[in-house]
Amino acid sequence: MSGSRPSSWCQRVLLLALFITLPVAAAPVPEPATLLAELREVTKHDATAPLDVKKVREQKRGDVTVTELTYASPKGGRVPAFLVTPPGPGPFAGLVFLHWGQGSKNEFLDEALSLARSGVVSLLVDAPHVRPEPWRGSLRGAALYPTHLQTLLDMRRGVDLLVSRPEVDANRLGFVGHSMGAMVGGALAGVETRVRAFVLMNGVGDYSKSILTLERENEKKLADAMSEQDFAVFARKMAALDGVVGVGAASPRALLFQYGRSDPWVTPEQVRAFIDAGTEPKLARFYEGAHELGDAARRDRAQWLRMHLGFGEVPSYGPPMFFAPALPASLDTPVPEWAKARPVLTIPGMEEVQVRRGLTYTRMGNRDYKLDLYIPDAISQGPVPVVVLAHGMMHPGLTPFVRDLPAFAGQARWVAAHGYAVALVELGSPATGAEPAQWYTRVADLQKRLDSALAFVRKQATTEKLDASRVCLMTMSAGGLWGLSPALRKEPPAWLRCAVAWYPLLDAPGVSPSPLSALKATHAKKVPPLLVLRAGQDAPALNAALDDFVKEARTRGAPLTLLALPEGHHGFELTDDVESARELMRQTALFLEEHLTR
Repeated sequence: MSGSRPSSWCQRVLLLALFITLPVAAAPVPEPATLLAELREVTKHDATAPLDVKKVREQKRGDVTVTELTYASPKGGRVPAFLVTPPGPGPFAGLVFLHWGQGSKNEFLDEALSLARSGVVSLLVDAPHVRPEPWRGSLRGAALYPTHLQTLLDMRRGVDLLVSRPEVDANRLGFVGHSMGAMVGGALAGVETRVRAFVLMNGVGDYSKSILTLERENEKKLADAMSEQDFAVFARKMAALDGVVGVGAASPRALLFQYGRSDPWVTPEQVRAFIDAGTEPKLARFYEGAHELGDAARRDRAQWLRMHLGFGEVPSYGPPMFFAPALPASLDTPVPEWAKARPVLTIPGMEEVQVRRGLTYTRMGNRDYKLDLYIPDAISQGPVPVVVLAHGMMHPGLTPFVRDLPAFAGQARWVAAHGYAVALVELGSPATGAEPAQWYTRVADLQKRLDSALAFVRKQATTEKLDASRVCLMTMSAGGLWGLSPALRKEPPAWLRCAVAWYPLLDAPGVSPSPLSALKATHAKKVPPLLVLRAGQDAPALNAALDDFVKEARTRGAPLTLLALPEGHHGFELTDDVESARELMRQTALFLEEHLTR
């Protein structure tokens, strides 16, 4: 991607936070259903109309063919594009790419060439404002709306073009858009049911809100000298084309949001609004860098698209960061996107760790509860310490398969590669129903099962060469409610040397005792060393309970270490591919080393 600063469309759309002006009177924001109905109405098109594809030129890049062509736009004129096709008859997956505001169809050409070698046909389109005359659209004044609408319709016709190709599998289509392209792609997700997966990079999803509140006065009126009333009407019309409208109706189509952590052109509020509006399945990933995303983001979107569209292996360094676990076809609960991701820090030896799978550690009712035991190479030199991983809140239908999910299995491999045996325990779900009041009604059952898992692992010490006198608990998210319970008893066991809690939930309605109340009731100085990690962008209620716990621990002299990731998100090790997140994972490894090996 280009290293220069965004201009043209990007300046109008993404430099919004630089300008504060008097507010413009605006009509009340319509309900999402109203905006969605408008979006679908204005983007209707005749998919059977002639595409009138005209080839401009064709060239070979090795065995990959790059065809420069144009096709007819529903709004008049021609749409310039590249069609990148692999060798052979297919059927291949298909992708539509849309560039950022200052770019062109060349932005993703290198990426499309790489994907072609994995079995992907790509269509890379020029947006109207970068097309040659006489097909060029305008982004000035009231012309912005018809130009934006034309881009959406041209993307729909691009999908038509891919579907018409005999080498393309119409059931395996995706979309990738950057900045302006992500804005358009967000809206497209609400109308284009033939596309299964959308990658939205550094996009603003609520542009109509932004132009009402943040753009300069002279940018508002522009060449057409719109009155404030006319501009309010214009902004209301634009609202139906907002990305948040489309992604709010995307399900069951999958969404991947990608953002640079230091992007000066998209505010944190805009990032959050776009992501929060999206339906499941969705995943947000954050990277080092600014508006132009680098190799890690390119790797991730290729592997994520492969997971959803089913094309060939994508060459990359290190293990795949995304893959879909092989779960029973009868499972009617979809696997959340975050559970398909591996931790962002990988180290040598992770893939060589041996695993004892499916060990039954207890039976409750008529169900066996199992754990997997990850065995490091260091065990050949004598007994090794043990880390017991306690997962967080999951859908009850998924908990029997928690040991198969990349998010947890990757974590177990990462810890085991440091020389510890790791027990990845399936604990079940505390929920008895979908209502919030029913989410944590069986926390006590999970606490009992965790005790059973600890007893089982220690019993296995002789046969598996484990050091039963050096055990650490490690838990995440809502797992804090049960994963810390052995460490917060009045007399914690001597063999429990430490406990780690990443972005933990430490208090919840109806949970008694919660970790916070248990800490208040125990002899704080007898608590084993605790490491707590706080993600600054986590849910406010979760962080409020965490802060209360930390304050209580410090007031009463408990041995607690707090690590903070101010810009981190819940599940930071899966979502934040940034050096600060990797460093906190390394700090966790040092904490384990200090308390398990010294």
